[in-house]
Amino acid sequence: MALFTKLLMNLIFWFSIAVIIVLAALIPRETTFERIGTIDHMAWDFSWKAYGENIVNYYRDVKENKSLGTTQFKIPVETELQHYGLRSLKIMIPAFFLSIILGILKGVYDYTYQKGPLKIFGTFTTWLGQSIPDFFIIFSVQTFFFFLMTQGLIKIDMYGDEQWYNVIMPILFLSMYPVSLIAKYTAEALEEEAQKDYIRTALSKGVPRRIIIWRHALRNCYPKLLLHFMPVVMTLLSAMLVVEFLTMYRGIGTRLLSILAIQTKMLPGQPLPIDPGAFIGFSFLILFVLLIVQWIDSILTHFLTKHKEEAAS
Repeated sequence: MALFTKLLMNLIFWFSIAVIIVLAALIPRETTFERIGTIDHMAWDFSWKAYGENIVNYYRDVKENKSLGTTQFKIPVETELQHYGLRSLKIMIPAFFLSIILGILKGVYDYTYQKGPLKIFGTFTTWLGQSIPDFFIIFSVQTFFFFLMTQGLIKIDMYGDEQWYNVIMPILFLSMYPVSLIAKYTAEALEEEAQKDYIRTALSKGVPRRIIIWRHALRNCYPKLLLHFMPVVMTLLSAMLVVEFLTMYRGIGTRLLSILAIQTKMLPGQPLPIDPGAFIGFSFLILFVLLIVQWIDSILTHFLTKHKEEAAS
């Protein structure tokens, strides 16, 4: 019952956010223009009547057309959601699994080589991966490849999504920080597990340290690592906007930024720029993903906590 209540509260919370997004997107954006002397004056012309009409008209359109609306390019929102959503999934899913695999391997390495000269490639590089901003690493890698291209050593297309290999760099960039994050969680879990009696007994009997880590300690660490599912996915989603923008990979992130259509100049009387249908649609898609992630995290936390309590008793 507690789990069901938590899942229901998650649903209510994200539904409330969705309602707020719709109400914000439908705020009237018309402006008024007036010239006084030699100075042009522009003002935001808000009225509750126009606001109410926008809400009623949008609700009627959704009900009649069974669609969230059309974009500024007269394309159904659902069509763009499918197009850009699938494109982002091509980098999100591989980056997620790559982060898990490399993160666990890196965490085992960090735990194993806590002393000696190899330590510099362990916890120090993990700390470095968490400290250096993603955009700095992306700029550095791109600059390095530019240098190689100017020297005639390689010839690649680093931007866009036209080439089959254009997904490789976004996947690697997207998984950089999560790898360090999972490595940190893994090393900490192994360190905690090393204090257990069965580990000390196995070491005293001469069982190789490598076998203890991979066959016993790491296996018992998986439940602890699963509790960090939500932070890892949230990190991937937040980094997606930056990675797609800097690599010009046209996925959900770059499309959402173009929807906002931030401008430094406006013509007199021009409405405040935004694409309401696309903004609502892509916001709903992100909220839906966040809801599913939070549900999965709540379910994992519930059963893993319950299993831990039963094992303790």
